[in-house]
Amino acid sequence: MEPITIEKGKKLINEGDPVDSMYVVLKGKIVQQWRGQKLALGPGTVAGLSDALNISYEADYTAAEDSTIIRCSYKHMSDFEAIFKEQPVYIFGFAKGSFRQCRDVFKIYDGYKKKVDDFTDYCRGINSEYRKQCRAIGATAGEIPMLEEMEPLELNGEILKWEHDYIDSLNSVDNKEIENIYGKRTEIVNGVIGISCGYMKRAIECSETMGFYLDEFTPILLSAERDDMFELIFNLRIYAAERGAAQDDIIKLMKMLYKYLSTCGLYDKALLKERWTEYESHDFAASAAAFDEAKMQKQAEFTQTFEHICEFAEIEEEKVEEYRAQLDAYLALSDREGKEDNERRTRKKATDLFYEIYLKTFFRALEFEAYGGELDTIILMFLNFGYIDYGAVGEELTNELADIVERLDTLCQSEHCFTIYSWLRAVYAGEREPSKNELDLDYRGFILEERKMGNISEADMPTWMNDQEQKVKFEINNFFVSSNRTTSGKMTAFCPVLTKEDFGAEPSRMLLTSSKLQEALGKIEEVDYGIFLREGYFTDMEANVKSEAYLKRVEPDIILLPNCGMRAMMWQECGGIKVDSPGRFVFPMFTFDDLDKLMIYCCGAFRWEICRKEQGPRWNDISSDCLTSDFYDYFTFYRKNKELSAENKEKVKILLKSSRNNMREAFTKQYTIWINFEAKGSIRLNKAERNILNKYCTFSKAYRSKVANHPMYEQVLSRHEIKTAQAVNHLKTIIDKVEKNGGEVPDEVRQGMDYLRM
Repeated sequence: MEPITIEKGKKLINEGDPVDSMYVVLKGKIVQQWRGQKLALGPGTVAGLSDALNISYEADYTAAEDSTIIRCSYKHMSDFEAIFKEQPVYIFGFAKGSFRQCRDVFKIYDGYKKKVDDFTDYCRGINSEYRKQCRAIGATAGEIPMLEEMEPLELNGEILKWEHDYIDSLNSVDNKEIENIYGKRTEIVNGVIGISCGYMKRAIECSETMGFYLDEFTPILLSAERDDMFELIFNLRIYAAERGAAQDDIIKLMKMLYKYLSTCGLYDKALLKERWTEYESHDFAASAAAFDEAKMQKQAEFTQTFEHICEFAEIEEEKVEEYRAQLDAYLALSDREGKEDNERRTRKKATDLFYEIYLKTFFRALEFEAYGGELDTIILMFLNFGYIDYGAVGEELTNELADIVERLDTLCQSEHCFTIYSWLRAVYAGEREPSKNELDLDYRGFILEERKMGNISEADMPTWMNDQEQKVKFEINNFFVSSNRTTSGKMTAFCPVLTKEDFGAEPSRMLLTSSKLQEALGKIEEVDYGIFLREGYFTDMEANVKSEAYLKRVEPDIILLPNCGMRAMMWQECGGIKVDSPGRFVFPMFTFDDLDKLMIYCCGAFRWEICRKEQGPRWNDISSDCLTSDFYDYFTFYRKNKELSAENKEKVKILLKSSRNNMREAFTKQYTIWINFEAKGSIRLNKAERNILNKYCTFSKAYRSKVANHPMYEQVLSRHEIKTAQAVNHLKTIIDKVEKNGGEVPDEVRQGMDYLRM
């Protein structure tokens, strides 16, 4: 073991090299570096010690100055015996060095831990404050998708407090005491080194995990792409300036964010300086002035809204005057929801002209956009909101609606969320099939019925079946007209003409955005995790896998109707013949009702109807094992049910009466109780109802764990766990079989494993 001199800047060990040595530092300084973290190793320390339990080095080791070292051959823990036998003096040095290095690694770990904890707390806090400021000035809060994805970091192998205290305690012991404790007992020293190395290995791995976590999520607050909290608050202040709202609290919020970004040590200072300079130099007064000018220009356009729409839709001049008179007659009614004959006639004329103009405007918009035109604000407000007359809505609401429609793509549209205009476009493009009408006929059924009635010839049927324009007309004249009336909540007195009396609050507060709808849907899936899981089938003939079922998630389409309403409904359980096509929920675009309540009602109805669809004619067959047949049996024969007390029988009787003997309605009411109360352990249902719901609408794992020890749930949940474990093992066997034969398993099938474990 001869001393070796290594010059400043020279690499002693490269990350990834196989572990074959330990290096005792006699003089100088060696720097251990991983993921940008540096640990200085001075005289008396051992370079490579933290990698003693590894096969290869997980850090670079470089001489920070001219240094003198001694190389000790090492591959595994048993080699320490040989090192100590040749150099007994190293016993103390290695022991002391191990827990001193461990303490220094713990400091790096603690630094990361604090940064991660502070960062996640700050993100939650500032997002909450940002949304509070949005609500205060009536702005719609922007979304940062990454923030929605961020979960608190769970470390595998985190350092526990007692382990921390143990290393701190060892480092506080006097050197002479250490020599007295260890003496020549190398087995004790080996144990201390092994424990310290194990701690260091875990701490370094956790530090790397925390580093990756911060790299992934720090763009939430500041990023070069600008889809960050800094930009949201910046834009919020512009919004406030444009509308003459108070800016003081927003300014304070931005200063708070800047202080954190400046001091947390996670952000590029040059980028922060650039963004802050841009913010500081922005002329908010000029933004407000420009907004006022644009507002005045729009105002002039809005006063001629109806005429502008008619002109765009290319409606004849004489018709425009007639329509204007009909619309004015409706708006002049003292009671627009009145039941007098003249009120009904006037309302019906206004309704008919609205849909006639809408149909023409829609097809004109398609043509206009096909030639590269861009629809103006008024046309977009009509197609998406039903806004047709400036006087009926008023200046203030008109300006708010105009502001919303400019951001409608991001606010209310996603893969499964549509405004009525984007939905009709999807139907026209063939991306979605037309919905069923009130008689439960789909487009094909409608064509066949028209053929029977003699309205369509046999020869014309193929043309009609593939005519996208006719499909849109069918969708407007049936689905749109009917669902618009239903979601309004005014079944007999509804008129689609938007008026200021329809709004009970600011449009931005009443607006159902895709994020609000997803949040409401997510709350239900958190409890009833299987609600949107359907069976798919996987085939691999080379592996002799003919048709194996797996679970896949089929999210429903949500269509926003242009009204201020108080009802939502599940229009279709699936979008076509196939059970695994997306269902269809319809909601009013603006509502002052409880969204969670509306969503649970839709999901309850969906649960019932998707079961009926899957079971077909056997949906109420008592011998069939399914949700609808079990509830049919329960509701039909509850009087003879010996498990029900007289009190519970009376409750079932009242439930059916209040549901007009509609079993789906009765089930939906019990399903609401299941989601809102039973999932939290609040017993509201009787045993029979609970057993059926437990069987077919089983709680997710998180909620199962909350009620697992409750005697009301214990037995049925135990059966569920056994059944699920069997399904997981079966699917895993199939996957292993396919892979063994060199086949490829689709990601969707692997995802099915995760769904089974939920």
